[in-house]
Amino acid sequence: MKCVVLLILLVAFAAAVIGCIQPASSGAATAPVQTTAETPALTPAPDTSLGTPTPSPTEEITTAPTLTSEIPASAGLTTIQTITGTGDETVTNVSVPSSYWELWYTADPLTMGGQDAQSVASASAVFPSLTITIVDHDTGKVFDTVQPPGGLDSALWQRTGDPRPWSQKYYSGNSVYDFEISGKNLRSYTIDIRVRS
Repeated sequence: MKCVVLLILLVAFAAAVIGCIQPASSGAATAPVQTTAETPALTPAPDTSLGTPTPSPTEEITTAPTLTSEIPASAGLTTIQTITGTGDETVTNVSVPSSYWELWYTADPLTMGGQDAQSVASASAVFPSLTITIVDHDTGKVFDTVQPPGGLDSALWQRTGDPRPWSQKYYSGNSVYDFEISGKNLRSYTIDIRVRS
């Protein structure tokens, strides 16, 4: 008797594994699942009776105009040295072979806004700045210190007009200078040393 029960259990187990036994239904009839292959959508052929179709123009995306920080050429002046960077830098042994020369400079601030009464009170306030210290190479004495007049406030420039580039004239040259540049929170700066052509 035990062998018969064991044999029935083995046959039932084998049938369940092979998938021959259907699960018992709760009385409700289940509809068979049908699968259908999707037919790809057909693309209609282009109508060539009117000639070759012309492509429609693509719409150009324009962005808001940005302030420019480029230094334009000056009539009657030749650039003898250009210094570019984003932070602190020292350039030595710049020979100015003329008694008259000009310093042209510009900067592109990284942050919007500038220094005002409210931001001065904040210890964590960060401002863009540019300082150019010109040092006589032979004596080590500071010849001049230059900063953008009014600071670097690009938000103000959008309302009042872009003052860049700035320039400074010198009537004492025929010397060798070192340029010590201190730049903070700037995307870039450009400094041109120019003499008469």
